[in-house]
Amino acid sequence: VSAVLWTAHLCLTIIFQIPNSRRSTNAPFVLWSLAHNTSLLCMIQHVMDRVPATTTPTLENNTQQQHTPRILEAVNRFGLAVFLSSNILTGLVNLTVDTLHSSNAKAMTVLSVYLALVCGFALLLDRLFKKKKVD
Repeated sequence: VSAVLWTAHLCLTIIFQIPNSRRSTNAPFVLWSLAHNTSLLCMIQHVMDRVPATTTPTLENNTQQQHTPRILEAVNRFGLAVFLSSNILTGLVNLTVDTLHSSNAKAMTVLSVYLALVCGFALLLDRLFKKKKVD
């Protein structure tokens, strides 16, 4: 699916010379978005299929429970707080950084710091409000 989307995007942008436009949300932009996101999802699925799952025994029926990565559990548990904080952080970036005239290096630095702050906030909430297990 991803390869078909990339091919369709390249046909529109190279053969028909229609530029991507986020503002007008034209067909090349929509195809680029779909191709990019399906590529990322395929890569994530590929990694998750290759990484061995950690399991722990449960008390009921001697079955094993599969654990998800801690960051995913934290984001799922505190979704609203993470969403609101990332929106505030997005606004802060938009007010303080001239994103249209930023270099690639500056953009990657801003994205990396942004991602670290959002993930760090989710993990901080997870640590502060850790559920205590009852034995």
